[in-house]
Amino acid sequence: MTLHEKILYYRKQARLSQEELAARVGVSRQAVSKWELGDATPEVDKLVALARVFGVTTDELLSPEEPAGETQPPPPPRPERPDYHRGLGGVAWLICRYGWLAGVYIAVSGAGIALVGGLARYSFLRMTQSLLGDDFFYGSGWSGELSAAQLPLTIATVILAVGLLILATGVILAVVLYRKGRKGD
Repeated sequence: MTLHEKILYYRKQARLSQEELAARVGVSRQAVSKWELGDATPEVDKLVALARVFGVTTDELLSPEEPAGETQPPPPPRPERPDYHRGLGGVAWLICRYGWLAGVYIAVSGAGIALVGGLARYSFLRMTQSLLGDDFFYGSGWSGELSAAQLPLTIATVILAVGLLILATGVILAVVLYRKGRKGD
């Protein structure tokens, strides 16, 4: 079996079109066609690439012997890892690598909001207790309507709760993004 017959045989065995083989070897489709027709012979570096694509040795390609049974085509080449250090890819790399810092920022902001809400709640609670006495909150019962004294306390409590919710969300986001960023290393 001649070289051009082996190229055709192995290409069909690997179920590749001339275009696909040409792309993997780094030549034009016309070059592959000429090789298969016997009108041209591949250069040495292209023979090595052909052998790699077909999953055989260069000796098997060049020997006049018939191919020995079925050969397994090599797995398709893995896509190259994108270069994250150029253009917008650098921004994507930074986000993947250090995006967890956004979660930390959110958690710190939530802690600040919770602190303001907690201080406001404490201040309003102390102020209303000193002005109206403990009976206002504990002894007289609550009718379901907010009085002018209870409204600031309720708002401060809501601010505290929202701050704690933002804090928890930020911590969860930071942990998740940190773990995701480390998987890419």
